[in-house]
Amino acid sequence: MIEMQAYRSFAFRVAGQARKNLVFKIGAFLAILPCMLLLLTIPVSAQKQSGQITGNVTDPNGAAVSNATVTAIDLGTNAQRTVTTSDDGLYTVPDLSIGIYRVSVAGTGFKESVVGNVTVNVATTTRQDFKLEVGQASEVVTIEADQLQVETQTGAIGEVVNGQQVRELPLNGRSFVQLTQLQPGVAPQNNFDSKNKGLFSGVDFSVNGNSAQSNLFLTDGANNNDTGSNRTILLYPSIEAIAEFKMLRNSYGPEYGQAAGSVISIVTRGGENKVHGSLFYFGRNDALNAREFFASAKDKLRRHDFGGSIGGPIIKDRLFFFYSQEFNREIRGQTRTGQVPTQAERNGDFSDPSRRACNGGLIGNNRPGSTTQIIPQANISPAGKLLVQLYPLPNANLGGCNNWSLSANSPIRFREENGRIDYNLTKKNQIFGRYTQDHWSNASPLYFGGGLWGDDPFPGVESSWTQPSRQVAVKLTSTLSN
Repeated sequence: MIEMQAYRSFAFRVAGQARKNLVFKIGAFLAILPCMLLLLTIPVSAQKQSGQITGNVTDPNGAAVSNATVTAIDLGTNAQRTVTTSDDGLYTVPDLSIGIYRVSVAGTGFKESVVGNVTVNVATTTRQDFKLEVGQASEVVTIEADQLQVETQTGAIGEVVNGQQVRELPLNGRSFVQLTQLQPGVAPQNNFDSKNKGLFSGVDFSVNGNSAQSNLFLTDGANNNDTGSNRTILLYPSIEAIAEFKMLRNSYGPEYGQAAGSVISIVTRGGENKVHGSLFYFGRNDALNAREFFASAKDKLRRHDFGGSIGGPIIKDRLFFFYSQEFNREIRGQTRTGQVPTQAERNGDFSDPSRRACNGGLIGNNRPGSTTQIIPQANISPAGKLLVQLYPLPNANLGGCNNWSLSANSPIRFREENGRIDYNLTKKNQIFGRYTQDHWSNASPLYFGGGLWGDDPFPGVESSWTQPSRQVAVKLTSTLSN
């Protein structure tokens, strides 16, 4: 009876302490909740994958107009965002998808002012000021925005490459990485080759003297770096799927804390109310190449790049899709040379005086002072006879010790699928999701000049290399208040 009473008393103390802890936690949460909401409503100066519009609204005398309604409408999707000006006449529409916008301002006692074709770029703040005219609200003053817009709101230094430039500039191998080399302060390493993808590729370039491993690649805000080395990227977005990208080179904001060099922020394309699509094919063929005078054979070079894209509405003004697919089919020949055992040497006969220097004077009985240069058949290792069969027979006299040559035709394959869905849930909530997968492979015979490790030039035993990559990005944008 005493033990049970003690147990009840202990249980009550534990429950009482738990209630006290719960009351304390609820009180602490209610205390910090206003601070959390305040932080969520503070405009961010720059975004990794979006932009913003900011400016001030004044009357004809230059005085600030407060509580004016500012509306930004995406001309491609009709997505709409509305804010009001502060007491100082300032406004900011943050976290906008890239595109062309129509911005209007309406205030009591003033004509409505409308500016068309306001461009919003990735990681960029676009400034658009308004000077309202006195009049009826039903009257509208329409202005066209300047096509050349300069970043004046932040100290970030960087350049925007838009989708038209990405798709229409001639790019060997159709890799967007080549466009990064056009920016000031970029210095590639000696082994940098911008046309490749997969394991043959790399992003070995420094920006403003920083290490080549200090750059950050983002695709729709998702980290695209190979975190093991930081000298290559995992996905090479098809240039058909790139809406634009910005290369920030200096003085960018703290949200890019993962990089000390450059930040390359890529935004993929989404659907709009109008259906748009593309088909493409690019080809190369060694039949059009001249033969090198001293080459024993002409190496093959066959490349076929083809694919397409399509995007449009599923539900007008609400739900949009975009899909792209690309294939690269390449046969790249490469002449390999080397030294292989002759048929006599396979049988243990090293008596050929022209081969003595090539064998280093140390093979079989071919040693200084030895009287015989033929290994007795009984002394030849069975394992050695099997191992030597991995080497091809001599087929050329290239001078010196090299007596073998082959033009190996290496197949290099790349395939990528990319799909994106954008959904305007409400005027204050938008969501998008993207899935991208690409698959790169180099089957035997391996392209020996690609720099992969662990292989020799002889095709008897070779590797087959593959690199599959996948990425998913989801973003929800919610406007809690003005």
